Amino acid sequence: MKKTVLYELKKRFWVRERDLGANRVLKKNGMTFTLSAYDIANLGSMSVIEMSAMFGLMQMESFILTASEKDLPLYNGDFIKAVGKCTLLEEFYDTMITPLDEASVNRYREVKSRYASLPPYKTEPRWYDDIRYDFTLGATDRSLKKTKEDITLDYLSAYLANAESAPACDPAVKKAKTKAYVDGLFANGGPAVDQFRKLFGEDKSRQIFEEIVFSCR
Repeated sequence: MKKTVLYELKKRFWVRERDLGANRVLKKNGMTFTLSAYDIANLGSMSVIEMSAMFGLMQMESFILTASEKDLPLYNGDFIKAVGKCTLLEEFYDTMITPLDEASVNRYREVKSRYASLPPYKTEPRWYDDIRYDFTLGATDRSLKKTKEDITLDYLSAYLANAESAPACDPAVKKAKTKAYVDGLFANGGPAVDQFRKLFGEDKSRQIFEEIVFSCR
């Protein structure tokens, strides 16, 4: 996923990887997290979290596209493989300054419709359900190990097509919208935030998520 997304971004934008220093690789309780972050000119930023645990039996790759110069939704893609079970999430959250236009919504919905036959990934209700767009995809199937790149590319293509017509915005205002979402994760919980807080504590986790993952500090 990381290579696919970076390849497509670099075809359209100037992309610069940040030096994360000691935060690039974090290890605790048999889990290894490898972080990377990129500045994307005229768009915003991207972060990637790669996790390995249980001697490689559990692996996760997550990327987050956070627009700060274009008014676009927050885009989070996750692929999780655990003991042969594969889960793919293509999630979009409303951090918009102005409502997402109908043409953009329909472009995402058309992508989701292509994968309607995939077994859905079921979760308990979450506080952020109200700001997660309905064109979000969650699926669990072994076939996703082979198809995750194609699905991600389809969603990313829709995102980048929408970026072409998305209005420019004030980065400070957009980052404040993202920060409000991150504050919600720390106040109400979220899978990744909960895990990091348990392993690395409140202050360290805040730094990682605000400075690296979501680039909103």
